[in-house]
Amino acid sequence: MIQEFHKGVEIELEIHQMQQGLWRCDYTLIQHPTRTRTFHHGERDFPTMDLAKEYALREAQDAIDRDDAGKPEKEIVNPPREVRIKAFPE
Repeated sequence: MIQEFHKGVEIELEIHQMQQGLWRCDYTLIQHPTRTRTFHHGERDFPTMDLAKEYALREAQDAIDRDDAGKPEKEIVNPPREVRIKAFPE
């Protein structure tokens, strides 16, 4: 299983090799903090595992983007901070 994040939504990818040697990838969208899951079956077969993964990831990201259309931008609770590291004295 492969995990990715897009706009704060967790994407779990599950890749399967079919009997004909082709690959298919299912994905699950997980909303946080409620952990609400939405499962999507892969409908297309691909000759390589990487193509199946890339297609499913793009499909999942598009689904998240469609769901967020028209909603206000989410605020990051703890945004990353910039840290300046000085050269180590010799």
